[in-house]
Amino acid sequence: MSKKHRVIIIPGLGDDVNKMSWVIRLWRRHGLEPMIHSIGWHDGKKFQPKLRILIEMIDQFTQDGDRISLVGCSAGASAALNAFIERKNVLHRVINVCGRLRSGNQLGFRSFAARTVTSPSFAQSIKLFEKHEHLLSNQDRQKIMTVRALFGDELVPTDTTILRGAYNTVIPTLEHALSIAMAVTLFSRPLITFLKKEDK
Repeated sequence: MSKKHRVIIIPGLGDDVNKMSWVIRLWRRHGLEPMIHSIGWHDGKKFQPKLRILIEMIDQFTQDGDRISLVGCSAGASAALNAFIERKNVLHRVINVCGRLRSGNQLGFRSFAARTVTSPSFAQSIKLFEKHEHLLSNQDRQKIMTVRALFGDELVPTDTTILRGAYNTVIPTLEHALSIAMAVTLFSRPLITFLKKEDK
């Protein structure tokens, strides 16, 4: 029996499992086994216990012999990258879809403070990745893709989402929520190809 390639998809601050669930049918046609994992960004709990739950899930699937990849959308991207740093020896690929990975130095509506005010755990997730980003080797970064909107994202500044040494790509869209939806559907081919790519 061939092992499964499980793709854990982590939604953003809305934790909207229903909106992401229809992606599952689409990606299954390509030999992937997607599942949605809700972080619970607004439950008042700190980020570290949430990260531990995600890592325990990865460990369980690894014990089952499955190949595991992560796709983090919006706020879910920093969670995915933090998990990758913890388990980069077993995770196959990780994709950041329109997600903020750094605080940045923007002011006003797009500032770190404004975008994390409703979820302290999201702020903690970003700070944790910033603290550990230097642990990613050049080889690690080749397992990472970032996806951003070509014509602008009103919530996530470009310099907070790209990652040096990773496969940083754009899709011909604008606006945050629309770009995420398009990235995992109409423009999902590059993401699926990246996930299925074999290590050299």
